[in-house]
Amino acid sequence: MHPDDLRLDPTHGGDGRVQLRWLGTAGFEIRAGEHVILVDPYLTRVGLWRYLTGAIRPDAARIEAAGITRADAIFVGHSHFDHVMDVPYLAQKTGAKVYGSRSTANLMACSGLPESQFVACTGETTVEVGPFKVTLIPSEHSRFALGHKVPYAGDIPCSCELPIRGKDYKCGDVFGLAIEVDGLTLYHQGSANLIEDAIRHKDVDLFLMGISGRHATERYIPRILKHLTPRMVVPTHYDDFFRAADAPMRLLPLTKFGRFYDDVQGFDRQIRVGTLGIGQTLSLP
Repeated sequence: MHPDDLRLDPTHGGDGRVQLRWLGTAGFEIRAGEHVILVDPYLTRVGLWRYLTGAIRPDAARIEAAGITRADAIFVGHSHFDHVMDVPYLAQKTGAKVYGSRSTANLMACSGLPESQFVACTGETTVEVGPFKVTLIPSEHSRFALGHKVPYAGDIPCSCELPIRGKDYKCGDVFGLAIEVDGLTLYHQGSANLIEDAIRHKDVDLFLMGISGRHATERYIPRILKHLTPRMVVPTHYDDFFRAADAPMRLLPLTKFGRFYDDVQGFDRQIRVGTLGIGQTLSLP
C-alpha cells in the first residue's frame, strides 16, 4: 500500500471553518477564520549531502514558496532540525510567538528573536491563541539511534552561533500537542513515542500521527490509540524530507506504510485512515 491509496478528498465534507494544511514532514498550518497557528513547520528540506557536509540554514525561497503569510503562534514538538530550523525565519516574518522546549527557546535567542516572542515550556502547558486552545503534553522521542537511544539528545545551547550543522539541532524536551478549536480536538505527535501517563485527551477527532521511527517503540500504535481513541488518523513524518517538496514523494526507510495501516485497522476498524499530499489543505467539519 502507498499513501496515495488513502488520499483524502480536500473538502472532506467540511464547511471550511477549520482548515488544515500539511507542510510536509511533521509540519502543519491550521487556520480558523483569521487566526493561524503553525506546528513544526519545516519547508527548507535541505539535501542529504548538504546536511552531512556542513552547516545548514533556512532556504528563504523555499519557505516563501509555501505561501505562509500569517501566523499567530508557532508550536514546536522538539528541536531536531526537521521540526525547528525554519521557525526563526517564520517567526521573524509573521511576528508569531514561539512555544516549545528550553532547547527551542535557546535557538530562538541565538537567532536574534526578542525574548518577548518565545516561551520555554516545561511540563504540561496550555496556551490560548484566538479560538485555539493548545496544550503541550510531555512526551518522548523514538529511540531509533544505535544503542536504542534518542538521536542527538540534549539541548541546543544558548551560546550557539548560527548556522549550525544538522547534528547540532539537539532534540530537547519533547511534546505532543492537543489542539482544541471550534468544537474539534486535534492531537499532533511528531515523534513515535509517548509517555502514557501524561496523555489525558480522549476521543480526539483527528490524530496527526508521526510514524517515522515507530519500529523502535514497543507496540506504539495500539498503546497510543488506546489513550487517544481517535475517530480519524492522518499519518505524517513518513516523507523523505531530504527531497524537495515538489519532487515525487519517496518514503523514509522502514516506513512500511502498509503495515502501519494494518496495525491501525487491527486495533479498531472504525478508525478512518487518510493521507494528505504535501501542500494539500483539508477542510474539517
